[in-house]
Amino acid sequence: MAPLALACTTDAASAGATSVAVTSTGTATRYRTVTDFDPGWRFHYGDASGASAASYDDSGWRGLSVPHDWSIEGRTPPSDPYSQSASSTGRGGYLPSGIGWYRKHFSLAEVPADRKVYIEFDGVMANASVYVNGKLIGTHPNGYTSFRYDITGAVKAGGTDNLIAVKTDTSLQPASRYYTGAGIYRDVRLIATDPVHIDQWATYVTTPNVSSSAATVHAQTTVVNNGTTAASVSVRGVLSDPDGTALPAVTTAARTVPAGASATFGYDIPVTNPRLWDLKTPNMYELATYVNVGGIPVDDDLTPVGIRSLAFSPTGGMSLNGHSVKLQGVALHQDYHALGTAAPQRAMQRRLAQLKALGVNAVRTAHEPPSPAFLELTDRMGFLVLDEFFDTWTQHKYSDAGDYAAYFNRTASSPTGTPAVPGASGSAPWYQVDTTGIVMRDRGHPSVVMWSAGNEIRDPLSTRQPLLSRMVSISHALDPSRPVTQALFRPKDSGDVTGATRTTLDVFGGNYRPDEVVAAMGMSPKRPGLLTEMGTDTSSWTTVKNNPGLIGEFLWTGADYLGEADGLWPTVGSSSGLMDAVGTVRPIGYAWQSAWGAPHTSPPPTGTTAGRVVLKPDHSTVSTDTDDISYVQAAVTDSSGRVVTGSSAPVTFSISGPGVILAVDSGSQTQESYRGTVRKAYHGLAYALVRATGPGTITVTARADGLTLGTTTLTGTTAPFVPCSGTCD
Repeated sequence: MAPLALACTTDAASAGATSVAVTSTGTATRYRTVTDFDPGWRFHYGDASGASAASYDDSGWRGLSVPHDWSIEGRTPPSDPYSQSASSTGRGGYLPSGIGWYRKHFSLAEVPADRKVYIEFDGVMANASVYVNGKLIGTHPNGYTSFRYDITGAVKAGGTDNLIAVKTDTSLQPASRYYTGAGIYRDVRLIATDPVHIDQWATYVTTPNVSSSAATVHAQTTVVNNGTTAASVSVRGVLSDPDGTALPAVTTAARTVPAGASATFGYDIPVTNPRLWDLKTPNMYELATYVNVGGIPVDDDLTPVGIRSLAFSPTGGMSLNGHSVKLQGVALHQDYHALGTAAPQRAMQRRLAQLKALGVNAVRTAHEPPSPAFLELTDRMGFLVLDEFFDTWTQHKYSDAGDYAAYFNRTASSPTGTPAVPGASGSAPWYQVDTTGIVMRDRGHPSVVMWSAGNEIRDPLSTRQPLLSRMVSISHALDPSRPVTQALFRPKDSGDVTGATRTTLDVFGGNYRPDEVVAAMGMSPKRPGLLTEMGTDTSSWTTVKNNPGLIGEFLWTGADYLGEADGLWPTVGSSSGLMDAVGTVRPIGYAWQSAWGAPHTSPPPTGTTAGRVVLKPDHSTVSTDTDDISYVQAAVTDSSGRVVTGSSAPVTFSISGPGVILAVDSGSQTQESYRGTVRKAYHGLAYALVRATGPGTITVTARADGLTLGTTTLTGTTAPFVPCSGTCD
């Protein structure tokens, strides 16, 4: 077809747009190398002098793959990890803290010598120090934010051996009001690019015009030239629909990018009859962005795209694709009980599916940014996300805390003077570096609908207000498409209702004070409101329904979590969830299911006389992929199969075939090891968490004294785990 010239828009969201041409597209090709860097690490608990050196002998260290949370395992697994004298206290779940080292050998045999090489971490808890071949590359204190380092100058090209070492340090305790985990607990990847390439998180996609018949997908991509000469650069975008069918490609006009400089390219992609992203039909497109130098493709990147419109109004609340939506939300911490914080994506998917069955349509990531793996699921499953930045600013929540307040306003620096996120000054404080990174990383997810600057911040108003203004400014500059709120603590008493906080925030949020939120909404200039945190009593839903400008609410919490149990030994976690930690729904969960109008389900019938153990896996096929897992439930039942909820019988699991029991679990929040093969039933239920080690039949058996044993089989496979879409189980 003949090229079609597209008019350029000039609004803020499309700054830098250039004239482009629509052409037919070919097959998508990758030009950068992205290597899964999770396997092949060696780990040591405790400090190790000289461990950063390439020559260090780590042969006695434990081999493992990351993600890995060493705290949930304990210092000497499989012994009990809990200790009443733990320096983390009950706030951290009485679990161990300290130093852990990771080392990995690798080569660049498949990477051309002229490539730029980066190492990217989705999250390391905490105070990560990264070394390559003995050279300190950088340090990153925040355990929840992602970061990347340019290691080109430190690595050896070709087949020569390289060594990366990562020191993690959670010694300063208590570090949080809830369990944080410890170690390289999220994914890692090695990225090799052409010197002229797309910067980190530098493709920003919006959908400024959306209807059922037509939509505009606007993309901005920042290209950096790390070469030694100027380059003639153009950008080509190929949008594929949810079925993988590519739409006509769009290519920008070429521009000269000097050596050491960067340039942003903007363009529009028209979409006819778009398949919109919605709660019930979370259709996902994918944008492949290619960088051409002199007309030759040299780099690429992939960006998830959900075509949807968002609007917020003081009188109408929030609308999605033109339809009013109330947030039926819950707050979630990031631990998965026996798995700690290093949860497979299947475990995340399971929890989200259980919550969706209760009518939950929104998640507040309390009180920190989630993993990219979690946001991939909220995109695919149709959730609305309040992405929260911090739990503390400059003031600790407790006077003895070793939390992020120790770093919040400290100048971020690295040995190279370059911060670990693009677009942030090397002399910026850590909160600005982290805010920049959070927004840039997560703004591509259609499920993310709002930012929260923090939770119950204790800084005095004179300090709090300028910090809030700066975070809102950063968020708006990087992502003008989403509003910023904050989970305010007693907003009337703290001066936030009558002060500048109310007008600085786009959406006025508050915890446990609905009347104060409603009052602030009505003041001039009016703002939409949000109950950012509420107890699980269903009476608050009446307030939300009766106030059109109230966007919704987030209950505390969706599921039980570890920590926030100071002084409660042997209790090690909070039991405030609609579900317990393994997903058993409480009566209040069913009450909210009714209040939200979700399809009704009833609690299963119960028995009184235990007679047997019945096994039921949540999935009968399980992969060797580290993102997969099967929760095999052992129910203590009567002769009719009804769960005997009064039973706390110890259940002993065994496994044969190509599988392994990663952990044992139950909904109990008392100190009891998750390792080994024995777990006491809690309300009649215990679980074995199983992963395949190869293809074939896996047999799991569960025994309890005096009861008929239970047996079930699973099929092991080597197929990669693929996250579900829409309604999942």
